[in-house]
Amino acid sequence: MRTIKIYSWIVALLTGMGFTSCTEDHMELNKGYDVLTVSASADTLDLDVKAPDARAITFEWTSGSNMGTGAAIEYTFRMDVEGNAFQGGIVEYMGKGVYSLSYTNEQLTRLMLEELALPIDEDATIEVSIVAEVLNETVEPQLSDPIKIVVTPYRPVSKTLYLVGDATPNGWDAGAATKMTAISGEAGGFVWTGELRNPGSFKFITSLGEFLPSYNKTMSGTSEALYLRESDEDPDEPFTVPASAFYRITVNIIDLTYSIEETDGMAGPKYDHIYFVGSFTGWSHVAMKQDVINPFLFRFGDVMEWTGGGEFKFGTASGSWDDMYHPTIANAPYTHSEVMQNGEGDHKWLLSEAESNKPYKLYLDITEGEEKMVMSVFTPYENMYLVGSAAPGGWDLGNASPMTLDSENPYVFSWTGAITAGELKFSCDKQSDWNGAWFMPVEADRVPTGEVEDMLFTDKSAPEYADYMDVDMKWNIQSAGTYTITLDQLKETVRIVKQ
Repeated sequence: MRTIKIYSWIVALLTGMGFTSCTEDHMELNKGYDVLTVSASADTLDLDVKAPDARAITFEWTSGSNMGTGAAIEYTFRMDVEGNAFQGGIVEYMGKGVYSLSYTNEQLTRLMLEELALPIDEDATIEVSIVAEVLNETVEPQLSDPIKIVVTPYRPVSKTLYLVGDATPNGWDAGAATKMTAISGEAGGFVWTGELRNPGSFKFITSLGEFLPSYNKTMSGTSEALYLRESDEDPDEPFTVPASAFYRITVNIIDLTYSIEETDGMAGPKYDHIYFVGSFTGWSHVAMKQDVINPFLFRFGDVMEWTGGGEFKFGTASGSWDDMYHPTIANAPYTHSEVMQNGEGDHKWLLSEAESNKPYKLYLDITEGEEKMVMSVFTPYENMYLVGSAAPGGWDLGNASPMTLDSENPYVFSWTGAITAGELKFSCDKQSDWNGAWFMPVEADRVPTGEVEDMLFTDKSAPEYADYMDVDMKWNIQSAGTYTITLDQLKETVRIVKQ
């Protein structure tokens, strides 16, 4: 049987039910002579594009039998198109003591399209079976009778969307297109606030550097709507605005709807991207993180390793030396907060060699008329804890699960263990009134991707974080299992990986 590689985003495993391990040799209790069967939570699935993260189906199976040998049983999940007799399709090794497997709407749709090559928006029948292998050579593998499920996959939609055009901040450079923000809890929804220019036009693209596919303007009856343009032969009508002003643009690429509303000029920042540039980066442009609560703030954290020179400033477009932010004086110390854009002289901030080779955190505030740069040496937290309904200690802050400090990196913590489905965030200090320092996701109910992701830091006891007092976002752990978590408190990133 051919085995298809399954990527980490595909499978959400539920906890094993009734798993018992008796010895290091994986000996189990006598399973008796139970017949191996598999069942599904539904036999017909019209997968919902508007609810990509909702659970679509759960498969469960019985233990089968180890024929009284006391040996452990390993399970393999198989899924294929009806009639293929499992000669190809999807094969997923489940291991010992695992008796269920779930997929979300998005995960199952991608499997149906990418691995089983099923047609979009058409009913298709798939078959599922379980193989049980007893770790005793005297017992033959067991195979469950297959079950059938009718599935209707949908066309997946992009999770990113960008503005491109001469009306937008970065022009027609698709590689530097202006990123929109995904609307939390609204599949296919994106929003952006900023300045658009007239005369000028724009459209929406899904990937940096690629003009196709794009979303353009079209007519739907008597009203305007979005149109998915997939080839150069398709109509290419752009959007325009009546005057140069600040606008709020909201789109939904599932419903193919949009709105463009003129708004207060202070509602959005002048730039969506700011770059840290200097001798510490070899004079390359390193993207800073835009604060998710205050989009006028751009943050950066790193060890400023001395490479000679010790200078830095801030760029507004990758690779560009135009429209940069500088200190108001030459060779400004890092404590100098006054900022100008362009102006006379190519001023820079300057760290001496003695001040270098240390960790720093800084932010640049580009609020017009109130620009400032704040930078300080970073003192890392000595401890970090898992808190939430998914964590072993739940919401009991006094029983929060401690992470382990990396012996070679004082900014990195890690943790490996079993967590359940539920909510998760990280406490830096276990402050009993819950108003201490926290790391959270950058959006509410964010599902971990398994890759390195940005975090939001807030210290609710510090005056400079007063605007963050009511912010309380958590990761959404969708399935129980063993996870490895790696958190970098200097760079404010985390990786949450299911093993």
